[in-house]
Amino acid sequence: MPTRLILVRHGETDGNVEGRTQGRRDVPLNARGRRQAAALAERLRGRPLVAVVSSPSTRCLATAEAIAAPHALAVTTDARLAEIDQGVFEGLTGEEMRRADPAFMARWRAEDPTDLRIPGGESMGEVQRRMVAACEAIAAAWPEGVVAVVSHNLATRAFLCAALDVPLAAFRRIRHELASFAEVERLEGGGWLVTRLNERCHLPGE
Repeated sequence: MPTRLILVRHGETDGNVEGRTQGRRDVPLNARGRRQAAALAERLRGRPLVAVVSSPSTRCLATAEAIAAPHALAVTTDARLAEIDQGVFEGLTGEEMRRADPAFMARWRAEDPTDLRIPGGESMGEVQRRMVAACEAIAAAWPEGVVAVVSHNLATRAFLCAALDVPLAAFRRIRHELASFAEVERLEGGGWLVTRLNERCHLPGE
């Protein structure tokens, strides 16, 4: 059985509710986010997980620990799974970002994001390279079985562009909502087969 990665986005935080960029800010899950993590754990209870690997952020770790508990697994952290560094925009809403730097935000919406570095932060190309390296390392460490990988919105969408072999600008057309998961299968000889996107059936009523 080839390695399968279940790419999980963390549950909701107050920053998500307020529409604020979170990036490297260490924001915990709120009550709804904890319920979402529990629903994820129940959904994945029947999957034969051999490992759970998480971004070091508190919101991801709490989600990962909920998923790992029914399998009696310890959570491994990998800093390469962190969200994009939002630099000067950390903690701002979309409107506040547009007021702070309208020229950059216009470029962010329209241009190829590969080398477009957020002021004081990262480019999507940098994020994609570290996410690909992390996922390849996970597949090498667990060459058979299913691994839950808990990360963030933009970071996971950057990886999915690589897995789908599409330009990085296509991240704008991929949805990866809170407490959802995507799934990829490692192909013999390298590369990935994407088998599931934005799965949220475990969140009834949302």
